[in-house]
Amino acid sequence: SFDSMTGLMNRSGFEAQLKESWKALEGVEDSHQLIYLDLDNLQLVNDTFGRKAGDAVIMRFSRMLEENLPKSAVVSRLTGDDFCILLTHADDDAAMEHAKAIRKRGEELRYLRGDKSLQVTISIGISPFSRASGDPSQALTSARMACESAKDHGRDRIEVYNLSNESLIQRRDDMQLVADIQRALDADGLELLAQPISALADTVGRPRFEILLRMRDKSGKAISTSAFFSAAERYKIMPQIDRRVVSNTMAALREHAAAIRESDALFSINLSGQTLGDDDILEFIEDEIAESGLPSTAVGFEVTESAAVSNFAKAQAFLDALHKHGCRISLDDFGAGLSSFAYLKNFRVDTLKIDGSFIRDITDNRISESMVAAITQVAKVMELDTVAEFVEQEETLDLLKERGVDYAQGHVVGKPQSLDTVLQTLRNPSESTG
Repeated sequence: SFDSMTGLMNRSGFEAQLKESWKALEGVEDSHQLIYLDLDNLQLVNDTFGRKAGDAVIMRFSRMLEENLPKSAVVSRLTGDDFCILLTHADDDAAMEHAKAIRKRGEELRYLRGDKSLQVTISIGISPFSRASGDPSQALTSARMACESAKDHGRDRIEVYNLSNESLIQRRDDMQLVADIQRALDADGLELLAQPISALADTVGRPRFEILLRMRDKSGKAISTSAFFSAAERYKIMPQIDRRVVSNTMAALREHAAAIRESDALFSINLSGQTLGDDDILEFIEDEIAESGLPSTAVGFEVTESAAVSNFAKAQAFLDALHKHGCRISLDDFGAGLSSFAYLKNFRVDTLKIDGSFIRDITDNRISESMVAAITQVAKVMELDTVAEFVEQEETLDLLKERGVDYAQGHVVGKPQSLDTVLQTLRNPSESTG
């Protein structure tokens, strides 16, 4: 029940203690508090001075937590640099005072060696521990979420778990969704849709589609796309999802290879910023395309402007490699960033997808209209296609044609349909449902 390095209670022992304390609260007007602590930059100490230096910091911090600990309180080293204190018979104010005292003492956590020094700071989360706060595991999760929120908001600070805190609500929702996402991945329960991207010129170009992803929870209810991606990005599972989408899309396209070749259709797949940072993703995509037997020109990839910029070097090499294979590359949400045009000359792309915030109000907002005109003008000089997303009205469609935008995507030109339905229509155009 105890940690071999620090002598503090380990996670197993601490969870057992929480269960006993929770049982003792039944029918009693009393509450405890959980104080969750995380050393913010211990990894930097390890990288700079070595693992032994990091262990020395952990030992110093452990002794610090034991000092001035109330008699009935319990402190645990849960894992690595995560610690938790069960403060018994205490209210919110008592927990906050104790957390502040620890944070103040934490100023002493400076590691020195020669002329180098590193200050180790502490992020702290506080959560009530009572019968009303749920079972012990829920209370511990709440305290950890508050600590993670403290790290998100700048580190070296204290956050209290509060359901009115929007960031904590989002974090809790994301955490609950992760299990559904993993279940869908394990059961191959992700739904692939395809939405048409229609040419605005009088001449009809090659059929284009964007692959979209949908998911349902255990009851079969659709999960909102924004919630789905929020959870996947927070818990770093977008690369796993993107790989599954690429694999499933290529498998579906392979079944209709002849129709795709004959129609010269193009299917574009979205890749997240996390996936751009995956060292093995290029080889994976190359293998999937090769195994499909489809020409690379039938497959495109979309990356957001912000993702490309945040992973600049890797994104540039990755996109160049795909482009050399013949895949078409689209820069999504273009115009949302302040550096759009500055970065554009460094990326070899084929298409700019204009950020939807400019399209939604283009008929009423002169600034949006001017931005679309500017993007379109630069795109023509660079010989790039332009796509307007979120086109929902005929009036918008007409204005985009006047401004020289090449393609439109949105409900006014075509709603998303299952990928299988779209592929069947390509094979049998007479069965099109419009």
